Amino acid sequence: MTTTVVANAQLLERAGLADLTVTDGVITQVAPATGTRRTGTVVDAAGGLVCPSFVDAHFHPDKALTFPRLGPVGNTSMTESMARGAAVKSEFTHDDVVRRAGLAIEAAVGNGVGAVRAQVDVDSSVGLTGLEALLEVRAAYSAQIDIQLVAFPQEGIVRDPGAVPLLRKALELGADLIGGGPDNEGDPAAYRAHLDTVFGLATEFGVDVDIHADMSEVPSQRALELVAEQTIARGLHGRVNAVHCCALAAYPQEHAAEVIALVAEAGMQICICPIGNLQLVGEGTTPRGRGASRPKELLAAGVNVAAGTDNLHDMWFRFGNLDPVETCLITCLSAALRTDAEVHEGFAMVTTRAAQYLGLTKYGVQEGDYADLVVFSHSNLNDVIRGLPGTRRTFKRGTLVATRTTTVT
Repeated sequence: MTTTVVANAQLLERAGLADLTVTDGVITQVAPATGTRRTGTVVDAAGGLVCPSFVDAHFHPDKALTFPRLGPVGNTSMTESMARGAAVKSEFTHDDVVRRAGLAIEAAVGNGVGAVRAQVDVDSSVGLTGLEALLEVRAAYSAQIDIQLVAFPQEGIVRDPGAVPLLRKALELGADLIGGGPDNEGDPAAYRAHLDTVFGLATEFGVDVDIHADMSEVPSQRALELVAEQTIARGLHGRVNAVHCCALAAYPQEHAAEVIALVAEAGMQICICPIGNLQLVGEGTTPRGRGASRPKELLAAGVNVAAGTDNLHDMWFRFGNLDPVETCLITCLSAALRTDAEVHEGFAMVTTRAAQYLGLTKYGVQEGDYADLVVFSHSNLNDVIRGLPGTRRTFKRGTLVATRTTTVT
């Protein structure tokens, strides 16, 4: 039996400092800080904020760090982006994906991420290369981070019928969920056939669904509505999540309310990706809503909302650093989260709400929760989100797995 005490911790929902006793990777006691010296292993938070480790609800590690392979980028239309992406993926090798995805996961752990839902392309251009590589990466980093794998048919299903047997094989190999992207079919008439296949595979393999829906801010896009209807019709309440949902912001108010009510009835959860969507969404000289969806209205309707990274320096997004604190900041900015309560919701979208999105158990800083923690040198949430210089320590099951320190001289 191993015991560690995280002493003098400032918890978000608790006045005064606390001592957290960790036994064999689980928090066994949360008590007011005593200030006394202890024997054994002591981690002194010194009044710094301690929160559960971050959860990245949506990330594409198989594509990470491939931006330099694109060459000059002068056209960013969906058609051109899909073509460039397929060309880059066709040259992926197992070792290449393992190396890049490993670097990305290490960056995530260094930023305090303890769990991630990873989208992995499974289609005719890349086959199972990415999925098999991510299975290796998941095993290699199992002591530092929990990784859920989503088999994602990036190139479509109607457009790419060869993806269907590959998706089935991916689920047999160990993918945790089935993904989808009806928008990528290019033809709204094909959306329903795409979803029929995705939901059919989910039922066949007994897995949940995590699907890209309405990735542009175009009022005519209605994939989210179709997903919610299928979820209800198939009795999969609470087993289907949708990502992006940008068009929701462009709907007339009355129709948006109807779709949100349908999403709530289906027991769906929504993940927004504010960092990438701010740049990707919005055509023309003066783009409008920029892909923030409607998180406030969704939350008000009882729909859980998480926020994810989406992409890291790849064919879809040239920037990114896998820092959930940055994701929280940009979520607050893009969704106009201003009040104390709203900012706490923005932080929850990369912690507790994201954990709920992934279906994690024993998550938090209460007795009985896993000791998956981030210890900051700053004592309050505002200074953490501002990104002031300081130290951030990541613990997995009570063991220190990464330290990040920024300084200014």
